[in-house]
Amino acid sequence: MNKFAHVYPAMVTPFNEDGSFNFETAKKHADWMISQGIDGVGVLMAAGEYQSVTLEEHKTYVREMVPYVKGKGASVIVGASRERVEDVVELMENAREAGADAAMVLPSFYYRMDQKEIYKHYEYINDHSGLDIMVYNNPHCSSPIATETMKELYKLDHVKIVKDASMTIDVMTDYIFEAEKAEGEKAVLCGCDYLLYQAYATGAIGWISMTANILPKLSAEFHKAMIVEKDFAKGLELYKKLYPVVNMTERFPKPTQAVKYILEEVYGFEEGICRRPRYGLSDEEKKLVLDWSDIVALSKE
Repeated sequence: MNKFAHVYPAMVTPFNEDGSFNFETAKKHADWMISQGIDGVGVLMAAGEYQSVTLEEHKTYVREMVPYVKGKGASVIVGASRERVEDVVELMENAREAGADAAMVLPSFYYRMDQKEIYKHYEYINDHSGLDIMVYNNPHCSSPIATETMKELYKLDHVKIVKDASMTIDVMTDYIFEAEKAEGEKAVLCGCDYLLYQAYATGAIGWISMTANILPKLSAEFHKAMIVEKDFAKGLELYKKLYPVVNMTERFPKPTQAVKYILEEVYGFEEGICRRPRYGLSDEEKKLVLDWSDIVALSKE
């Protein structure tokens, strides 16, 4: 089985009131998710507010959390997107030295790159870091990656996996089918929570998940049904249970704040503040999150 065939919660990053990292809560949250069946963790991805930490803070957090999670037997992918490709490589090398299995990297996300520039972006990373790469396609915040470009990216030695967050199943399907034809072990992970059943049924091997932060057991059971047991009927029933929550985590405009609020309100984790530009939820938004996701009932299953 592909070594990246896991559910990876895009783990939220707990901060103290002064903005410092709350490593105690981060480790408790990771322990809980792993105890519920999760065997992969995403560190400092978008849900982890990587955009709001400095390079040095990023490296400090990675040096603390990656060895800890790896010591629990879980795979780790670190978010390493930055506008400057040299900064990407710096973060990736730190993650590699800390023991991470791969880095998740967007194309540059301010300048709209053409397809040749996208290829050169990843080629530079491939040639300057020894860490495996998860190409991240998210046309909502960076340049979209064409299927023909992805075919070329699959030829790079360190490109092993792709996270597709296009939110369109045909794009993900194209990536999956091209990965199956590529030389070496290449694969796709679902990057849109509400399309996870369709993605797995089409050939995705795993899932980068906001939802698994708050429903780790159900998320792990879904993955096992689809990947290990190949029981798509069972997987569909689990997907139906997950559906209100995956809808909330993808469609609610403040997903990181929502997940942190649920972890505090429902599970008792001290997640603390969000870094600017994010601010906490209003009372109305808090009620909406709980009602929309029906998370209280699901958390008791």
